[in-house]
Amino acid sequence: MAKLRRAITIALLAVSSPWLYDRYLALSGILAQRPGKLVEVNSFNSLEVKFQDKVRNCEDMILVEEKGVALLSCDPGRDKWNTVMGTFTDDNRTGESSGIWIYDYSSTDTLTRLDISSWASHLDFHPLGLELDASTSTLYIVNHARSGSAIEIFTVDWDTSAATHVKTFKHSLLHAPNALEILGEGTGKLYVSNDHAIVAAVSPLLSQIETFSGAPGGSVVYIDINAPETAQVVARVPFANGVKILNSTHLAVASSAKAGVYFYKINPDYTLTFTNLVRTPSTADNLSVDSNGKLLIAGHPFAPALMEVAKGRAGCDPNGTVEEKKACGCEAPSWVGEWSEDEGLKTLLMSKGQDEEGNGICASSTAVRDVQRGIGFVSMLYGRGIGVFKV
Repeated sequence: MAKLRRAITIALLAVSSPWLYDRYLALSGILAQRPGKLVEVNSFNSLEVKFQDKVRNCEDMILVEEKGVALLSCDPGRDKWNTVMGTFTDDNRTGESSGIWIYDYSSTDTLTRLDISSWASHLDFHPLGLELDASTSTLYIVNHARSGSAIEIFTVDWDTSAATHVKTFKHSLLHAPNALEILGEGTGKLYVSNDHAIVAAVSPLLSQIETFSGAPGGSVVYIDINAPETAQVVARVPFANGVKILNSTHLAVASSAKAGVYFYKINPDYTLTFTNLVRTPSTADNLSVDSNGKLLIAGHPFAPALMEVAKGRAGCDPNGTVEEKKACGCEAPSWVGEWSEDEGLKTLLMSKGQDEEGNGICASSTAVRDVQRGIGFVSMLYGRGIGVFKV
């Protein structure tokens, strides 16, 4: 009997050891960046935070380099309603409305809100990932609306800084959409990430267990807006987050649970074949690719701090009592890195968070870079303003 128990124990250890080692790598990275241990890094020529009094909670950002502008998805309402982190309140008041902002960084250095007021549902708007089909000025936005998550499709009029709503797209395979990527201009074909299999609205506990266990519950879905019946799951990724086409043959997918980036070969039928995983010293959030082909990764070095910020934000009111104003703070650290096949992974920024005046980078979620103009930006999931760096 003792021999049988020993054999069973050895077998269980053999089966579980790869998973245990994987969790050790992920959790040891988090512990290494805990308060008091995090070492700040800033490799930029300059870094400042702008527009602290104008925007906050900006999750995603994309560049439109030919116009010299950036588009940001900002949601102050994330304080009260966050389907990913599990904040669900009946209070829909923030004193600020969510929306898409146009940042003209090349000429006027101004922010302009994209006018979507002609859309009947514009008040139920909680934007996350966004992408632009420049050939048709079609903007795709993941919306975690209170009425249900969907992809909102708009046509942008750049002359008037307004957008006309075209369609609300929902699909059974898109149960937890987070980020998206366009496959060819004018095609309506997309890759969309689902961050979890078990969403926080169904079970906050099971959703967190899925996250910290590293279970591959997240997914990447191929969607053709014009032929939704062809949709299919093409990859399984633990807490799948940002998705970005790296080049003509490969797709990169950020994992916020694995703390790394998965790389896939894109097949002719849009299915994906896994090629490799690059570990990062931080959970990975959104991705971007600059004109030199380098992959920029933003993320959260100490996830417990981000969770603490998200939990406290339900009581945030920038114009409220001292306690309500304090709840609007953001002390979660940030990380920005870049990767290329030739040079590997480099840390560009490691920041402890944002102070009461809005200085510093907190809860970094996206980094983008205009190589030609020598400028880049960092958006912040719960921070105030936009991080602007010079290279």
